Amino acid sequence: MARKTSTPAYLKIAIDIASRIVNGDFVEGEKLSGRSTLASLYNVSPETIRRSIALLKDMDVVEVAEKSGIKITSKHNANEFLKKFKTKSEFTNIKEEIYNLINEKKVLEKKLENNIQNLIEFATQLRNVGLIVPYESLVEPNSLIIGKSLGELNFWHNTGATIVGIKRGEQLFLSPGPYFTINEKDIVVYVGQNEDVIGKVKNYITSIKEL
Repeated sequence: MARKTSTPAYLKIAIDIASRIVNGDFVEGEKLSGRSTLASLYNVSPETIRRSIALLKDMDVVEVAEKSGIKITSKHNANEFLKKFKTKSEFTNIKEEIYNLINEKKVLEKKLENNIQNLIEFATQLRNVGLIVPYESLVEPNSLIIGKSLGELNFWHNTGATIVGIKRGEQLFLSPGPYFTINEKDIVVYVGQNEDVIGKVKNYITSIKEL
């Protein structure tokens, strides 16, 4: 699910007031309505208005005096406040987009894992009737693929075969993910359209890496 961060009400109001100052609706030296009036205008609590004005005061957009109320002091600072908010907002949007892309990637990887698992089960069923057979190839010492992840290998692109598992000693890793790293003496379990892939896989995984 995509994550969306909402802007707090006090910040929206501060932005609106700053925008009106920049646009000339409010001018420097002008006094704004009291907090209660602003609260009614924006349909929020006086505390929300207090936070909005406090933020603008911190940015030297307005000044607040106990008896004279809220006074606009700087159109320039109002504009600078809007620029800072825009930069922060863009940064937040980028973070949210990265978060959403990571989630989408996880969903795709899970879907791929499930499809490979289904392929293994289907291949096992077809093997029983002689329609498809998973093949195995040993990773010899000095093989070019040792130390590389499955994602780096582009296995299907280079061989036309799909890896469905890796045997390592007594362990069998079914549908290993893209970050799974190949070790010496691993046994690659794969399927392909025809027996031609056996030679292609053998040539690929027995290629000697340069010393």
